[in-house]
Amino acid sequence: MQAEWILRHAADERSALDAWCWAVGPGVVSQAATSAGASIDQLAVVVWNAHVGNGDLDRLLSDLRSGVITGQPVRDFVVLLQEVHRGGADVPRQVPGWAASAGRHGGEHPYRVDVVSLARREGLSVVYAPSMRNGSPRDGRPPEDRGNAIVSTLPLAEPSFVELPFERQRRVAVLASVAGRTSSGETWRLRFASIHLDNRARLGRIHRSFGAARERQAESVVEVLAGTGPAVVGGDLNTWEATRDAAAVKALRMEFPLPERPPEEGTLELPWVLPALRLDHLFFRLPDGWEANYRVLENDYGSDHQPLLGWVRIGGSAVTTRT
Repeated sequence: MQAEWILRHAADERSALDAWCWAVGPGVVSQAATSAGASIDQLAVVVWNAHVGNGDLDRLLSDLRSGVITGQPVRDFVVLLQEVHRGGADVPRQVPGWAASAGRHGGEHPYRVDVVSLARREGLSVVYAPSMRNGSPRDGRPPEDRGNAIVSTLPLAEPSFVELPFERQRRVAVLASVAGRTSSGETWRLRFASIHLDNRARLGRIHRSFGAARERQAESVVEVLAGTGPAVVGGDLNTWEATRDAAAVKALRMEFPLPERPPEEGTLELPWVLPALRLDHLFFRLPDGWEANYRVLENDYGSDHQPLLGWVRIGGSAVTTRT
């Protein structure tokens, strides 16, 4: 299955985006084998910025599946990931001199594994789109790119990669759908988006760093998901301004209004006595009779961001989760 690419074509963006694009490999769509016929009444949703391999994604998934996080094993889940990396032969070693790359991030941890390899090893479906190269092609280290991904126990249908408006770095949202049938025989479908907005605008537009850049990127996500029915959007919005008043948050909550009272805890710890920043968010647009909520996990699993754990209650099904 091939993903649909939704590209930016504005004259003042395309050449800059191409410079980033030439330094990365292709996107990935890989489906896991699943047992047919299992009913699904509830679905766990995790949002996490994995800090380019500093975070232990393997342990997070293991704790989710085993019940360490929730108090009981989780069979069905969708994980919306940001700052995951991919290595190997798909990432070009040689790139044009004018191609753009980001600084290399990600420590040499024994658990460090790229998201595509981990998903395939664990029997999970994965859709991955690189936004940028992780490190210079001339730094003498193995080639890597990094971006967003969706990982799930369920097949991921209708994959799409959406370039966001260019502000400072190339950002690509990853979209995919999951579907199922409840224990009462009701069929359902949910569209998911994993997004990562710029933390600031480029120098010539630095004034846009105070919200306008992220608002524009968030509005582009709203636009591409218009008319798609039930949907879940999660990711690192980089909302370092006051969260409740952040323009990007307002733009998304207008179209994805659940939960009515989202958690207020920070998700990125700052040094000294500074308050934690709330950068990571989860938004739901659901049919009548469905419910959703989420919380911030205390364990950061080695990343600089704490994960969000959410649940979708499908129709009249019951949701069980440890508080």
